Amino acid sequence: MACSVTINGRALPCKDSLGGIKKIWVAAWSDDMWDAVASGEIPDSSAALTLKDYDMHKNTGSFTQTLNASIENGTIFYEQVVSCQFSKEVAADIGGFQDMIKGRLAIVVQDVNDNYFVVGHTRGCEVTAGTVESGTAIGDFNGLRYEFSAQESIAAPFLDSTGANLTFTAT
Repeated sequence: MACSVTINGRALPCKDSLGGIKKIWVAAWSDDMWDAVASGEIPDSSAALTLKDYDMHKNTGSFTQTLNASIENGTIFYEQVVSCQFSKEVAADIGGFQDMIKGRLAIVVQDVNDNYFVVGHTRGCEVTAGTVESGTAIGDFNGLRYEFSAQESIAAPFLDSTGANLTFTAT
């Protein structure tokens, strides 16, 4: 069976968006936790879901999606990577992050344009790298850096953050 391709085109958008992320919102991941994606967006969580925020200083986090395609295998997938930097080593963070990074996570990235993206919406996210740093010189970074990764068949969908089953809990 032949593949059906739709081409819509795209006009040049206004120059009114910025790069970077504000924070990430995290919950334990489970199968079928998100409603189906429709037109690039998830309207809500399929069940009650509380997400906790992990705030960062400006210009210290990023969200990158890389399209990986194999002509030979006929496959495509998106490698989704969230890089976060949390300043200042705190004893509670060591235990809290250690517990969190053991499992699969649901991560919602809030960018500086107040868009919300669901990373790993069908398969979850996992920590794939990290460091705890004290720095060398007096002005060096002191804190934690983590990378969360997911592989999905489509780019991370937008999330309607006003969903009835969603609770965003700020710390």
